[in-house]
Amino acid sequence: MFGKNIGIDLGYGYVKVTDGQTAYLFPSTVGIGQKIRFKSLLTTFQKPTENLAITVDNKKYFVGQLAIKQSEVVTRSLGRNRIEDTSTKVLLLAALSLFADKDDQSFNVITGLPVDYYSNFRDDWTELMLGMHAVKIDTGQQEKNKIIKIEKLQIIPQPFGTLYDKILNNEGEIRDESYNDLKIGIVDIGFKTSDFAVADSLEFIDKLSSSSEIAMSTAFNFLTERFREKYFINKESYELDRVVETEILRVAGEAVDVEEHINEAFSIVANKIATEINNIWDKRELDKIILTGGGGEAIAKFLLPKFPNMDLIKGAQFANVRGYQKLCTNLFRNTYSFSDESYA
Repeated sequence: MFGKNIGIDLGYGYVKVTDGQTAYLFPSTVGIGQKIRFKSLLTTFQKPTENLAITVDNKKYFVGQLAIKQSEVVTRSLGRNRIEDTSTKVLLLAALSLFADKDDQSFNVITGLPVDYYSNFRDDWTELMLGMHAVKIDTGQQEKNKIIKIEKLQIIPQPFGTLYDKILNNEGEIRDESYNDLKIGIVDIGFKTSDFAVADSLEFIDKLSSSSEIAMSTAFNFLTERFREKYFINKESYELDRVVETEILRVAGEAVDVEEHINEAFSIVANKIATEINNIWDKRELDKIILTGGGGEAIAKFLLPKFPNMDLIKGAQFANVRGYQKLCTNLFRNTYSFSDESYA
C-alpha cells in the first residue's frame, strides 16, 4: 500500500502542511478539549481547520482557532526541545489527519528543524513521528477513528525546503539546474527562530549556517509592550496574529489603527536580522540570497533594500513546506503526486 507524500512544517507560530494538491495553515495552538454546551445554529465552517479537535492517547485537544476561542488554557510551545511538549505530537497528528481519507492511512513525511536544533533533536523527532498512531478526529461534524501510519520519514535543515521548492517541480523532478553551480544564502524568518543556511552547489555548508532567536516573536514582544503602555491592554502572542494581519487593535469596542506600531516593530526586527546576516556572511561571496518564511514576507519591505542580491521567494510562508513535499515525492515516489496546488 502506497503512502501519501506529505510536507509539514510544525512552526512555532503556524503549522503548514501540504500533499502537493491541497495545503492547510493553522495556528500552532493547543488547548484541552471540553464539551461545548451550545453551538451557534447559524455558524458554518468553510475549512476543517476552523473547528479542529483531536483525541490523542485518550485525551481530547482543541487545535488552532478552536483552541484560541474555546479552551481556558491555550499553549503555543516556544521551548527549544518541543518533543517534551505534548502539543508537538498533537499538532503533527492533527495536521496529518486532514489528509486521512481512509480509516487506516499511511504517510511518507518530510519536515524540517531549525539549523541549530537539527543535530540535537533530529533523532527525538524521528522517534516521535515514525510508526502507528490511533486518533479520533473531529472537524465539527462527526468524530471519526483514524489510524495514522508514518512509514517513511526524512528530517532536513529547515531552510533547505525553500531551496528544494526552487529547484524541483511538482513531480519532484529537477526543473531548474541553474542553482547547481551557485552559492546561495537562505534567510528563513519564522516566529521563534530565524535560520541562515548556505548551499554551495546544492550542498549544505555547515560552517556558514546557523539559527537566531531574533524572529517574529521579537516584533510581537515589542507590540505587546507597546499596546500595554499605550492602550492598557494585554495580548497573548496568538491574539496578536489577527491584529498584525488587519493592522487593527480593538479597544473597548473601538477599532484603533496600529499600522505605525507594526511597521516600527518589523523595522526593528529587519535591522537586527541585517546585522546577523552581516556578522555571519560576506554577502559579496553569495550569488543570491533568498528570503523566505512567513516572517520574511512580513519584513521584506524593510530588509530587501539592505541587500541588493536578496529576493523574496513567491509564497514565502509556504515555501519550505512546498519544498518538503516535492522532495518527498522525489524520494518516495508513488501514486500520490499532483501537478496543481490550491491552498486552504
